[in-house]
Amino acid sequence: MSDILVSSQWLAEHLDDDLVVVDTRPKVAYMYGHIPNSVSITVEQVISINEHGAHLVPEPDVLSGLFGASGIDMDKTVIVAGEAMDPSLARVAWTLQYLGHENLKILDLGISAWQNTGLAMTRMQPKMATTKFVPNINSQMRIRAEELKEKLGSVQILDARTPQEFFGGHLPGSVLIPFTDGIGQSNIFESKDNLKRLFEQKNVLTDREIICYCMHGHRASSLFYQLKHAGFDNVRLYDGSFIDWYSRRFPLQ
Repeated sequence: MSDILVSSQWLAEHLDDDLVVVDTRPKVAYMYGHIPNSVSITVEQVISINEHGAHLVPEPDVLSGLFGASGIDMDKTVIVAGEAMDPSLARVAWTLQYLGHENLKILDLGISAWQNTGLAMTRMQPKMATTKFVPNINSQMRIRAEELKEKLGSVQILDARTPQEFFGGHLPGSVLIPFTDGIGQSNIFESKDNLKRLFEQKNVLTDREIICYCMHGHRASSLFYQLKHAGFDNVRLYDGSFIDWYSRRFPLQ
């Protein structure tokens, strides 16, 4: 499992292993049916909304309590699952990795597609033993507004929003790549080759630092993992994104 993605076949064969499947869909969808032995963690649980409406990473102790209560520790393999067009999946996965969880994978297809292929679903909620999640922040995955402002002109900034949002105002020098461009028809992401072609067409360079942003940092999280899947290593998320940038009255184009 060297790639960020894990196949549905692999997961179906390892559901009884010592791993945690995280369902990132809304709680109601989880209650109506989910992958066996999966726990529910929604995007609302992994963000802290500031006074300007920016969706930021909460304090580590808040997240360590959430993840520990879900049976996650640093030794567990974690598989994050959701729906392809819902970037909540990527934001939850990014948050876990930002807090230092390295043994993490994303299910390569949406839970609806999982169900449509005839794989097992259940309404039974597992009783997870509480663990101790000790954060080890990976600062290379995140960038804050002040640092990004200082780096304008020296980094590649990718905007994961819609064209309408982009042309209404964007960070200086940013390139529009809607996160939906990298979503597959039935899979979470397009193939590696298709993603590489997409980023080549947008002149995204492997030798420069890449910053992803959107409105609240959710869609940018999906773009973050699309880049990772395509083989880009030097990628960071601006989780505050446009709302945070605009509230600081930093320059726009």
